[in-house]
Amino acid sequence: MNKFRILFSKGTLLNRLLRKYAVIMIGVTMTATVIFSIHTWEQNQKQAENMTSDAVQSTSRMLNDKTTLSRIIKNQLVGNSEKIENVTTYLTKPIDQYLMYVYEQQNSTDELVSFPNQIKDLYANYEELSAIYIVLNQLPEYYESSRENKGGKIKKGTPKLLDAFYIKLPITQGGAESGSIFIGFQKKELDMILENLTSFNGLSLYMISGTTNRLYTFHDNKIAKETFERQEMIITESLKKNSQLPIDDLEKNNFVQHQELSDDYRILAVLDKKSVKIETGKNLAPLIIGIIILDNILLIFLYKTFKRYSQQVSIVMQAMDQTAAGNLETRIDITNTEYELKELSIGINEMLDSINQFVEDIYKLEIKQQDAHMRALQAQINPHFLYNTLEYIRMYAISEGSEELADVVYAFSALLRNNTNQEKTITLKEELDFCEKYVYLYQMRYPNRVAYHFMIDPDLEKIEVPKFVIQPLVENYFKHGIDFTRFDNALSVKVLQEGKRVRIIIKDNGKGMTEKRLKQIEEKLSHPKVELHGSIGLQNVNERLRASFGSSYYMSLENNETGGLTVSITFKEG
Repeated sequence: MNKFRILFSKGTLLNRLLRKYAVIMIGVTMTATVIFSIHTWEQNQKQAENMTSDAVQSTSRMLNDKTTLSRIIKNQLVGNSEKIENVTTYLTKPIDQYLMYVYEQQNSTDELVSFPNQIKDLYANYEELSAIYIVLNQLPEYYESSRENKGGKIKKGTPKLLDAFYIKLPITQGGAESGSIFIGFQKKELDMILENLTSFNGLSLYMISGTTNRLYTFHDNKIAKETFERQEMIITESLKKNSQLPIDDLEKNNFVQHQELSDDYRILAVLDKKSVKIETGKNLAPLIIGIIILDNILLIFLYKTFKRYSQQVSIVMQAMDQTAAGNLETRIDITNTEYELKELSIGINEMLDSINQFVEDIYKLEIKQQDAHMRALQAQINPHFLYNTLEYIRMYAISEGSEELADVVYAFSALLRNNTNQEKTITLKEELDFCEKYVYLYQMRYPNRVAYHFMIDPDLEKIEVPKFVIQPLVENYFKHGIDFTRFDNALSVKVLQEGKRVRIIIKDNGKGMTEKRLKQIEEKLSHPKVELHGSIGLQNVNERLRASFGSSYYMSLENNETGGLTVSITFKEG
């Protein structure tokens, strides 16, 4: 453990980082490779299991299809007592006697047809049909027919089935089994299906009827000889011993799927695990080799890169040590540095070149700060000088008997003082007073053209609101709504108590708005921080009131009965 710690503590920071990064990189890549390998093996196992399952299911579907077709063929040949008698006569009588029998039966029933003709018709109607065997218990002879010999032959002994895919069906007469019919189909159809399933080498499939009858066997042509022979031996011995499939024995080295069907059919699919492992190894080998090569290449590249970088860092650190010792004449040779270290070196050199200038600049900055302080004092003095001047003009107007001019100067001075005041909130009473002064100035400018009325509930006078929430709305009326050619322009501002809510109503008889424009503004007012082009004052008021009163605040606009605009603002006090 101590040696391990020493390995990561010796040398410069970059060298230690290199060693740590190398260990982490190798650990991560190896871990990722192991995880990917395990995942790949698990996926291949699932794929192998799915392949054996698909093989069983495909064979089962094929078996069901061929069984259905076989029953049709069976019914056509030996489906009733008359047809069984027809076959029996064909197997036991000379051909001339059989033909006389068929002739007599046709005259009497109009149904019975020649057995050889039936066989030929079946081969013509069903291309997949490969062979037909008919065995009757009471006869030593059996019938054998193939696509190469459609007429068939009558033979004695035990039937030797040709290479095909067979369905065995019992022949019954009078409720008792009187024989069997073997209907063979071409193997290539099922062989092709199973070959297309072989994602891995080593698939085998067995179809067994009864205890030991193998109706169909498939082996992948790439299966190892020893694997094939071992499977055959295990299956054959188990069937001979107890007619059971050796599932447990096969599962030790194989992926196994089996299914028992009706009519005493059994299907067994076996896939060698060794072949799956070999295939998995082949797939993973390029990845593992590639990871090893990539790790080596990266380690070499990182070593060379970090070594050069470490040398450049040492040059910079030496210069910084000299500077810390008080040698401000030290400069870094930028020809020995590159990339960000070169930029850093240039920056350090420029910093060293500018230290004295920085000292001088700090001194100048102090002087500028003093000058800014003096200007701030002057900015405080100038408004007072302006207010005093306006107050002198007002008093002079009063002394000269011009009270109207004195009122105008007073109103203007009050508005100016309010606008330059740095306070952020104001009472509703003060806000309405300033609005009234604003309207009064317009009234003095346009005599007998503007009428106004301001009213506030006494209980609401001291409620604080953000500054300039009513004045911009009043100002909008004089900018956009008023018609100075008229003599009946009117404006009303009311502040009312409605339960626990405050309601502010600004109403005029101006130009109003179009319905389209009203809907646009109403929709945008419902969203915070909207942009109402052409309604900056409205936007400002909406945002500040929403910030102050939250969800209790609401603003609405509508055209009133006079043709003008009514703006309604409500919020919950407190």
